[in-house]
Amino acid sequence: MARAIVLSNGEFMVCLDDYGYIRDIYYPYVGLYNHVVGFKHRIGVYVDQKLTWLDDPSWKINVGYKKETMVARLVCKNEDLNISLVIENAVYNEANVFMRKVDIYNYREDSAEVRLFFGQEFMIDEGKKRNTGFYDPTHNAIVHYKGRRVFIINGLTQSGSGIDDYTVGAFEFEGKEGSYKDAEDGELTKNAVEHGSVDSVVRFCTSCESSNKSTVYYWICAGKSLDEAYALNTKVQTKTPEAMMHSTEQFWKAWSTKRPFPENILTPSKKKLFDTSLFILRAHADNRGGIIASADSNMMEFGKDDYSYMWPRDAAFIVSTLDKAGYSEVTKPFFLFCKEVLHEDGYLHHRFRSDKSLGSTWHSTTAQKEWLKDKILQLPIQEDESSAVLFALWKHYVATKDIEFIEALFKPFIEKIANFLVNFRDQKTGLPLHSYDLWEEKIGVSTYTCASVYGGLIAAANFSEMLGKRNHMRIYRDAAKEIRKAAVDHLFSHKLNSFVRIAYLEKDGVVLDETVDASSLFGLWYFDMLPQDHPLFLATEEQVQKRLKNPTELGGFIRYENDAYFRSKDKSNPWFITTMWEAQRVLQRPIFSDRDIEYVRNILDWVEKYQYLSGILGEQLDPYTGETLSATPLVWSHAVYVETVLMYIEKMRQIGVIETQPMDPFTGE
Repeated sequence: MARAIVLSNGEFMVCLDDYGYIRDIYYPYVGLYNHVVGFKHRIGVYVDQKLTWLDDPSWKINVGYKKETMVARLVCKNEDLNISLVIENAVYNEANVFMRKVDIYNYREDSAEVRLFFGQEFMIDEGKKRNTGFYDPTHNAIVHYKGRRVFIINGLTQSGSGIDDYTVGAFEFEGKEGSYKDAEDGELTKNAVEHGSVDSVVRFCTSCESSNKSTVYYWICAGKSLDEAYALNTKVQTKTPEAMMHSTEQFWKAWSTKRPFPENILTPSKKKLFDTSLFILRAHADNRGGIIASADSNMMEFGKDDYSYMWPRDAAFIVSTLDKAGYSEVTKPFFLFCKEVLHEDGYLHHRFRSDKSLGSTWHSTTAQKEWLKDKILQLPIQEDESSAVLFALWKHYVATKDIEFIEALFKPFIEKIANFLVNFRDQKTGLPLHSYDLWEEKIGVSTYTCASVYGGLIAAANFSEMLGKRNHMRIYRDAAKEIRKAAVDHLFSHKLNSFVRIAYLEKDGVVLDETVDASSLFGLWYFDMLPQDHPLFLATEEQVQKRLKNPTELGGFIRYENDAYFRSKDKSNPWFITTMWEAQRVLQRPIFSDRDIEYVRNILDWVEKYQYLSGILGEQLDPYTGETLSATPLVWSHAVYVETVLMYIEKMRQIGVIETQPMDPFTGE
């Protein structure tokens, strides 16, 4: 199941599903380590001698973010019980505490005695072995721990009472389903301790008068020791969970509204998606610089791994968007992260964990092409992951004008990457040497990678010129021009009438893979390698429109011809990213017509129509049903949405639809 909600303070991250169940808890890094890994932290309601968990069909649930906040709100209605729950969820912005406020509404003619159950299924450090759970009577709390990971579960009712029943047990072990089964009769067995594969359930009892409500608070404190976690538990009790929920909500309101937004430019629902997208970007950004692609561990069910890593390329697009939106304080740590993990030869590896260690990879170091001589190994990289970061750093400078930051990065970072890009080229053609393509599937010379390297070198040349390093400037600019010429000479297929997805450097020349790819067209304009009125650009644009538009009624654009990733039927899946690239390309046109405005608005409507039920964006859609597929949320999708909206606003200003302000809040100009 997708992750309907992601909450985070940059160190402690919690993901909820459609029912409000916790499915992922990451600590002490965003994306690392996962202590639930898709198991369920359930919520159950016991009324009239009957227990129903919120994933029971009798509950009708709406879930989403509260307006302009990183606070989740679930409205849960059960007509059979005449009971409703309104559950607000937040990660405290000042400390590592997850909080729930549960308002129980009674629509009956008489009062209701409600027992609220919360179940916890921990897989601390992603494993079921060596976990311990126990009930602590001195704090009336449940403790789960393993090593330097400690989680304390506690709560409070409206009347001031806390946990009034509990049990600690085993699950997924020797055929045991879990302690949640113990709650079905409304009572718990009070087992006080267990180790191994450990779960727990706690109960809160409250009375709710007719046509009234009663409130229960629940929280999880995360620490690296018992003392640290207990101190947080005391802090919640002292400050009160109500006050902490309120201050968290106010913080995110201030964060999301710190830049003025033009009124009436978006419908309320699109503005909500814009705000939610900003929260998704921030939630996936670790305070120490790592920005993961998605916290959705459900991906693990479909393969060997998930998306909880930092791909430098994805993160480069994300930080560029955050810089453009006015959140450069979030992006600066990313560039410092990249500086620290940069290989001494000047390139960034495939992907990283949030603690700056290498992530898992499937990129091979084996030489497979005959043209590789003298036992030169194929580098296990995507070259665009290095060049895109340089390009993003230039955008960061444009947004911040932080020249001291750039000066500090030039020698150990900018120069190293730029020199690598200059030298990592085929001497005969001038093209970059083989690396994995944008989609991580083919090793060769992709049009997108060429454009990205061009953009990275131009960025390095701009930095060099600005700092008075004119020799560097000439070297980088000349290399960029050579790559642009080589791409035009070797990567355009006259048979296809388009730039190709990828090509291969062979002994007898350049061999083309005759495939149209959306990233080829995107790279040409995004990295400014070719103007949109260039004949080869126009030809590629025509083929993208002709070959990559999803032919079903659903619409949208696929990645490339015959894309098989997550495909279950006869058609490739449309992606949010590739579809919004088309809107961005149109917005970048120097001449913009009323027809273009309609085209962009239709794409924004399409994105809104196929967002997930909680207002988030996944990676791709079933081409017939519109079902969200793959990682959900995908941070890159949200970044492209925010960037598209900002580009749309800027274009509306340029053509006079929006009155020009003395200072543009998005560009500072």
